[in-house]
Amino acid sequence: MRLTDYQSELRDVLGAAAEGNGGLLQVIGGPGVGKTTLLGSLKERAAASGAVCLTASGFADDTAIPFNIVEQLIRCSTATDALDVVARWRTAGERYAEAEHDLLRSLVREISDVLHRIAGGRQLILAVDDAEHADYPSLMCLLHIARHASGTRTLVVMTSGQTHHLCTRMHSFHHLYKIDIGTLPESGVERLLERYGDADLAGRIHSSCHAISGGNPRLVKALLRDHLKAARSGAGTKVTVGAEFQEAYRLSLLRHQSLLQVAQALAVLGPYGSPWRVASLLECGAERVSRAMDLLNSAGLLRDGRFRHPAARSVALETLAAEDRARLSAKTAELLYAEGADPVAVAELLVTADKTPDQKGVAVLWQAAQKNLDEGRTEEAIASLRLAERADLSRREHMDILMALVGALWSSNPAAAEPELDRLLAAIRAESPADIPEQYQCFLLFMVLWFGRYADADETFKWSSGCDDTDTASSMAALRVTRQWVTFLKPTLIHDFPGQDVPDGEVDGLWAANLEHGLQLSVDELGMEIGHLQDPRQMADFSPDAMHLLSPSNHFWFAYAYACRIVWALAARGESEAADRLCGALFTAADKLNMKTPCAVALSMRAYIRCRHGDFTTAIDLAGAALRSIPPRGWGVAIGLPLSVLVAAHTAVGRLEEAQRYVDYWVPKEMFDSVVGLEYLRSRGQYCLATNRPYAALNDFMASGMLIDQWPVDFGDLAPWRVDAAEAYLRVHEPAEAKRLALEELKLSPDRPLSTRGRALRILAMAEDPDKRRLLLYQSAKCLREQGDRYELARTLAELSQDYLSTGETQQARTTWHEARKLMDECGMSAQHESRRELVVDGVESVGSPQPLKDAADSGHAEDDAPGTAAESAEQPVLSEAEWRVATLAASGMTNRQIAKSLYITVSTVEQHLTRIYRKLSVGNRQELSRRLWLLIGATGASSG
Repeated sequence: MRLTDYQSELRDVLGAAAEGNGGLLQVIGGPGVGKTTLLGSLKERAAASGAVCLTASGFADDTAIPFNIVEQLIRCSTATDALDVVARWRTAGERYAEAEHDLLRSLVREISDVLHRIAGGRQLILAVDDAEHADYPSLMCLLHIARHASGTRTLVVMTSGQTHHLCTRMHSFHHLYKIDIGTLPESGVERLLERYGDADLAGRIHSSCHAISGGNPRLVKALLRDHLKAARSGAGTKVTVGAEFQEAYRLSLLRHQSLLQVAQALAVLGPYGSPWRVASLLECGAERVSRAMDLLNSAGLLRDGRFRHPAARSVALETLAAEDRARLSAKTAELLYAEGADPVAVAELLVTADKTPDQKGVAVLWQAAQKNLDEGRTEEAIASLRLAERADLSRREHMDILMALVGALWSSNPAAAEPELDRLLAAIRAESPADIPEQYQCFLLFMVLWFGRYADADETFKWSSGCDDTDTASSMAALRVTRQWVTFLKPTLIHDFPGQDVPDGEVDGLWAANLEHGLQLSVDELGMEIGHLQDPRQMADFSPDAMHLLSPSNHFWFAYAYACRIVWALAARGESEAADRLCGALFTAADKLNMKTPCAVALSMRAYIRCRHGDFTTAIDLAGAALRSIPPRGWGVAIGLPLSVLVAAHTAVGRLEEAQRYVDYWVPKEMFDSVVGLEYLRSRGQYCLATNRPYAALNDFMASGMLIDQWPVDFGDLAPWRVDAAEAYLRVHEPAEAKRLALEELKLSPDRPLSTRGRALRILAMAEDPDKRRLLLYQSAKCLREQGDRYELARTLAELSQDYLSTGETQQARTTWHEARKLMDECGMSAQHESRRELVVDGVESVGSPQPLKDAADSGHAEDDAPGTAAESAEQPVLSEAEWRVATLAASGMTNRQIAKSLYITVSTVEQHLTRIYRKLSVGNRQELSRRLWLLIGATGASSG
């Protein structure tokens, strides 16, 4: 029924009463469904017809005040003198007892006479809102007036959400009118939205609006206001739930205390809400709760006893005072625990109650924390562990919980884990650490190394190495996993570390593929698939008190440690594709468990691989996302990983100011004792080379070599410091030293990545005599092509193009330069940066500012219409072939006599050619000639490509 239908019904009732058919009008409806609107219309119609309309409202807190409703009715009139009798009525009413029916009847008749005198012969309308909360004497009075209203123009109007208080007293009424105001159907919601919005918006959102509001008009209007505030255009089919809806829902509950209490209890119970559980919490009858829930359902505030939207439940919880919510939560936890409910639900209530748990509570919190970790709800697990840690625990229980808490905090925000790590170490030192399980000692070793706390690491390492019980499957697995981390976080500890490193046979593509497959399984299957327990029968070797270490979240740790080791090994050997896929599997597995720190490490490793492969744009995006995902202080020594990628990638694409920003990041000095410190030194050295500080770069590269020499693990393939240093030596004009280092690199194991060999060959070519240069550059390009290293291949091709140009082979120079430019574009490098002579032209010079090298498509504005620009070259040849040969040799630094000897022409002919070349290209010296020729090569190469 539409609201206009209610108005029509009301008009008929008022008309009948005005004709002498007075009686009782009962309006039934829940909170917010339109009762207030109906009463407002009633008052307007009464005023228009000259009737006297007196109004009052019932409140749950006032039901014990005798004649409270009657007093409101009288105060609503202008007959203030009638208030004098209210005090006497109330005094008499307070003496009323159920045995004194005659006294009450006398008072009721007297009050009825007073109210009729106020009407003064006019039609009398007495309207009471929420009559279920009327005090008993007032209710008796109103029913008496309505019962005797037959044949008069007196009409008593009572609105109510619950009829059971009144139904039993209305059987003798001659004229009983009834209007049942229900919630709006979906079509009614659409019409209401059309009235206050527009037809197009109503058509889009009416369905979701009805689902959330249940057709309650007050909530529908609030949702419309929220939606219009959020999106003035009204776009979308989902309605926005905001502050207006929350306030309307809150007001609907606050006007009805009994309903509010039921809603609050349901909100605390959450998915476990039921009439008998609510009754148990509120310590009242289940029948009363059922009636209240029925009313909330009929008003659209609930649907089948459940909140229609999470915002509605939040509102009900917000109406609870903190102490009341804690009390109800504690009672609910006890109730659900007795029923054997899910530990996660019970733990959530215990955390909300915030009371120190007993032993049963600790067990529930521990189970819930493990389950939450395994399902990726890290924050909930942390809250459960923090509460459990406050209990009166044994030493072993306390360590178990602190260990789990530190691990959960590290996976979410390592910066928050360090204070808890201090407490854990203090608790261990307070008593003998000898009885700490091997798995815990290894876990502690990883944590202190992550934060660069090497004094604590030495102490923890002694605990681990001093333990004799290392032959069980659990101990060996823990040691093997920890060895992988120690290898990268502090390699010097490997000297005396028990156990063996990963066998060479495991560090191959097949092992990586198997591990990638294992990471893509569900977390429940990880433990048996990834290799930390090669034989399922080894499960028998695990002691019962260590079994919780094999939860899915801990399976991930085993897989993660091995995967990180394999990624580094594959990347160092140049197997970028397999390493990249494995990083993707690592990230997916960590993301399933909502582990932010492992996700950040996986992103950083993937960025590192992409950077080595020349995909600088993707590398910057991945490393930037990793660096932002956890606070800088939480990275510990590992911060060098994303920073090294960001510095190296920004340097490669020519964004030196951005690279400087990351170079300026504070890093812990302990980082330089780790493998990530090697990568950081290397990227910083590359930045120093790009900013024309070759000696600073050489210092960083040589420092990397010194570190590697001190470590028992060979990381030469990971950080090719000899090649880096050789390049720096070229920049400081020491080709002999550069040649020595390049040859040393080439003499190393043939298992070195082809990209490293390709770089070494290019450096050797630049340090050798010109007549040997081309063959070495050919070999360098071949290695880099096979490796797929686009960045280094582009640099080699640029050098080869210059070599072609120096011998007058202009066509080959153009073709080679065009390929180099294409590779640069694929890597995301700017042409302006990569035309720097120290990178792609001379190789051994340290020239100053970079010169622009524009493509034919965008070079029209580069040189202000000067002759010889790319635009002009694209239309007609500027130089003849003979002039090209002379120009390229002159630009390469040859004297006129050397050019003449090389081309078998006279010196005079060379001078004549140069005169014409200078005039055609508008240049005045050989330096300008060199730059102009490179512009022409770029233009003709691009146009002919």
